[in-house]
Parts: sequence; C-alpha cells; structure tokens
Amino acid sequence: MELVNSGPPPGVISTTTMERCFKVAKEDVVVRPIANFHPSLWGDYFIKNPSLLSTHQKSEEWMKKRVQELVKDVKNLLKEARGSMREEMQLIDALQRLGVAYHFEQEISEALSFINNTSTFHHSYGDDDLHLVALRFRLLRQHLYDASSDVFNQFKDDEGNFKEELKNDLKGLLSLYEAGYLGMPEEHVLDEAIEFTRSHLQSMSKNIEPRLAKQVAHALETPFRRRMSRLEARLYIPIYEEDIEAKNDVVLELAKLDFHLLQLLHREEVNKISIWWYDLGLTRELKFMRDRIVESYFWMLGVYFEPQYSKGRMMLVKVITILAMMDDIYDSYGTLHELQQFTLAIQRWELKQDDDQLDENLQLGFMAMYNTLKELEDEVLQDGTLYRINYLKREFKNAALVWLEEAKWREEGYVPSSLTEHLNLSLKTSGYHVLACASLLGIGKEVTKETLEWVTSFPQICKDITTISRLMDDAADSEIEDVATTIFCCMKEYGVSWEEAKLRILGMVENAWKDMNRECVHLNNIVPPYVLSIFVNLARMMEAIYRISDGFSEPQHIEKPISLLLVEPIQF
Repeated sequence: MELVNSGPPPGVISTTTMERCFKVAKEDVVVRPIANFHPSLWGDYFIKNPSLLSTHQKSEEWMKKRVQELVKDVKNLLKEARGSMREEMQLIDALQRLGVAYHFEQEISEALSFINNTSTFHHSYGDDDLHLVALRFRLLRQHLYDASSDVFNQFKDDEGNFKEELKNDLKGLLSLYEAGYLGMPEEHVLDEAIEFTRSHLQSMSKNIEPRLAKQVAHALETPFRRRMSRLEARLYIPIYEEDIEAKNDVVLELAKLDFHLLQLLHREEVNKISIWWYDLGLTRELKFMRDRIVESYFWMLGVYFEPQYSKGRMMLVKVITILAMMDDIYDSYGTLHELQQFTLAIQRWELKQDDDQLDENLQLGFMAMYNTLKELEDEVLQDGTLYRINYLKREFKNAALVWLEEAKWREEGYVPSSLTEHLNLSLKTSGYHVLACASLLGIGKEVTKETLEWVTSFPQICKDITTISRLMDDAADSEIEDVATTIFCCMKEYGVSWEEAKLRILGMVENAWKDMNRECVHLNNIVPPYVLSIFVNLARMMEAIYRISDGFSEPQHIEKPISLLLVEPIQF
C-alpha cells in the first residue's frame, strides 16, 4: 500500500522542478531565517578523553581470546538445542537481544531454515503454546520468511476475540505483543494482538514482581522490532542477568565481554571522527549550524555496529554531518537568491569565479561538502568501487534541488493544497534516501551497481523509511507552527486539531512500518539480506532519536543513551 504518489524518484528530477528552482530574482535586502540551536553537549570530551574508563582487571587481549572460546561454546549450545524447538528459539532470541548474534549468522540461518520447514510440514507442533507460536512467528519474519499470521486465529474465541484466559499468560502475552510489530498491511489479527496484549500487560505490570515488571515496561516502551540493536543489548543484559529461569551463564559472559570490546572500538571511532570534525572547523565558522558530531555517530552506530563495518560506519558519519550542514544552510541561513547560487554550484560540482559573490559561509559549506566527498572517493578507490561515489554525488545534487524547492515554499508562504502534495516533496527533503545510498559505500565489494541502481530508484522500501523519517521528525515538534509541516497540512486538509493531526501522522508511521515489513519479506532472495537490515535499522533510529522529541536539535533527549553506549562501561 503506497501512502502517496511520490512523483519522480530522487534519481530523476522533473523539468518542472528544475525550472521552478531557478526562477528566482536577486534580492536587495538580506533577511535570514532565525535559528537558535542547542549548543553541543559533548564539546571536545571525546577528543580529550580518547579511552574508555574501565575498572576491569583483565587485558583486552585476554578478553578477545576469551570471547573466541565462548563463541565456540555457544555454537555447541546451538547444536545441542537442535532437538528442542523451544530451547533453540529462546537461545536465538537471547543472542539477538544481547547483541552477539552476528557471531552465529550461519548457525542461526540453518536453525531457522529447519524451524521454518518443521513449521510447514508439522503445523500442529507446539500450536497450543502462545509463547512458542509467537516467538516462532517473530523469528521467522525477522529473518525474511513469509510466516503466516493465521497461526494466531486458534487463540481466539467463537466471537473472534482473543481468549480471556490468555490474560494470565505473561510470557505468552509478551511474545504475542512483540510478534504484532512484524505485521504487514491488512493483517488485522496482529493489530488486534497489539491492542489486546498492551492492555493486559499494562494492567499486569502493577501486580507482578519487580523483575517481571521491568521486562514488561521495557517492551511497552519500545518493541524489539523498533529498538536500536546496540542500545537494546546494553539495556537487555541486566534484564537477562536477573532472569534466573532463562539465563545461561556462558551466553551472559559472552554478551558482557563482547559489548565491552565493541564499546572500546566505538569509543576509538568517535574519538577519530570528533578530531576530523574539529579539524574541519565548520562549527567555528558556521555559527548557525548544529554541532552534532557525537549524535551523528550515535545515529550511524544504529545502522550497523559490527566491527567489520567500521570503515563504512565512519564514512556514513561523515555523510550525515555534511547532510546536516546542508539542511541548516537551506533552512536556517541562506536567502533564496543565495540558495539558488549555492544549488547551481552543487549541480556543477564546482565553484566558479562567478561564485566569488556567493556568501563566504556558503562557499565554506560547499567546499566542506566537496572535500568530504573527495575523501570518501579516495576511500572507495582503494576498494575498487569508485562507481559508488557517483551514485552518492547524484543523491546530493538531487537533495539540493528539493531543499531549494522547499526554501521557495517557505519564502512564498506557500502551503500545499494537500498532505499528499506536501509528502511528494518532503519525503525527499528528509535526506534519508541519501543516507540509504551512503550506507552501502564502505561495507564490502558485494554491493553491486545493480544494487545501487535499485536503491537510488526510490523503491518502496526506501519510500517507507523516508516516510517514517519525515513523519516522526514532524511529529516530534511539540508546538504548532505556521509553516507547511505535514501536521500543519493535515490540520488544514482535514479540519482537525493539532493533536488529532499528530495522531493521523503517527498512524501513517505505523502503516509505513507495515509496508516495510512486507517489503522485507517480498524482497528476500532479490536484495541481499544485510541491505534490508540496514534499511530497517535506519527506520529504527528514527524511533531512538525522535520518539520523545527531536533528539538531534534538542540533544539532551538522547544524552543518556549516548552515555550508555560510549561513556559508561558495562559492569562485569
């Protein structure tokens, strides 16, 4: 189900848009937008404190060797669990939640293939156990199997409602709740499952022991499907440790040691990227822009955290910082005439002598973009994948055009006639299609030209993540604005209050998640699974950063999660 008719994809800019962008008269009086962004919370903390403070007595070398031993032990546990579907699935679920599943990709893939085949040919196995049925469904959907949601109909009564006796099955309710968020469009049984389980879990949480109440609160705050995986690992480790019935000491030790070692790597990376950002000097010169290098690293850490993606992660952080700079130039600094000149320079991909009249800050911004992409070009050249940078340049050029069009709307006070018209443009101004392309720059030679052609054609799954990005960003605004946001357009089109419009917008976010769940399954065996997981993670990060408020513009809202991942060592 498509939410809007998006018009031409970002890879193809219409003639109408080009003409509209550049029919701008020169301005005589410079009147700039006003921006008052929160200053950086971190300053040079990660430059002055490059190492993670830790009281652990063991050396890093010992920890790495111990992790290798524990990985072998867990592989044996997976082999031993093959005879018990319950034990096997609960172990896989724990490994995923604890952030160590990347060590066991082949073993988990083989196990779920066996489970899927067993579920197909022995449909009745375990079907009277809500926890087992829901967990099996969720694991299979997460791994792109087209598991049927019809398995949940057996837990309904003759009137089509979930059976009341299920309200006392805490484990079953939690599993059904989590499974519901893997739903696709028109899977009403999963919509009903979420409503049913949320209501009963909220009621039960007041009358159960604190350990279980903590698990329930954790799930209700954000379902696993939408959680940043690295943050989930940090928060789930103590929950797993307290679960005397379910925990395995080998798995727990692996989770803690592995988290610590990755935290050391991530701390080293944020130190390096902070130095790069400081040397770039943009925030010292461009006082109007947001200084968010640490928040940008946190954002991209959610896209992929694994050590093998270190190079790609660092490249991706550079891309999002330049995107944020450009966003601030178009939204919070440049006049319409300046932005026209700035955009023309980006389309040429060079500054000409005629551009000497361009504002000095915009010249600085252009050179920062140009030089950063040149750095990335040198990186991919080493890998023999130079073609990738050409796709990224095209995405930057197209982003500049749609940002300029949005600036014209603002200058003219233009309000789109419908929410659909607004989304036709604003989905592209979110910049998420640029990040989708950039996320494939440095993650191995497996990403082909065909994959990049597909990504930059703005396929449905890219549309889904940009929809989630745009709408959650707009919904995070806590005040009514007399500008053409999606909420404002929704209020105007439907004649509803701000609160009602926000609920409609959040409903569209839910629909986009369902569309994305469907696309992930449908694209299995067509698009590499790790590419699909990157897109899911891009959507998850909107939940991590914008669920409460705009955590990028108001960084105090995500200070604690950043501290948990990059500052506070895990306790052994």
